Amino acid sequence: MDAESKIITLDQLVELAMESDIQQELPWSSVSIEPHTAYSMMAAHVIDLFEEHKEADREIVMMSVMTKLLVENLLLNLKIHQNNN
Repeated sequence: MDAESKIITLDQLVELAMESDIQQELPWSSVSIEPHTAYSMMAAHVIDLFEEHKEADREIVMMSVMTKLLVENLLLNLKIHQNNN
């Protein structure tokens, strides 16, 4: 996919993702990666996933990826909550 046919640039996707209020709740001080670096790496992966699938399959692939990430996030948050009690 060439630059002109891209739906969003990496920088635009990172900016949108980092606008969320949730980002400020994340414990960045407990890890050795900067927020912008983490968002850039994950955004690049998302763009790659999006671009490697045919248009007809993209919605299903993206919904399955979002579901997987939400479940992983839920489990990690539960584990963190249990460890803090």
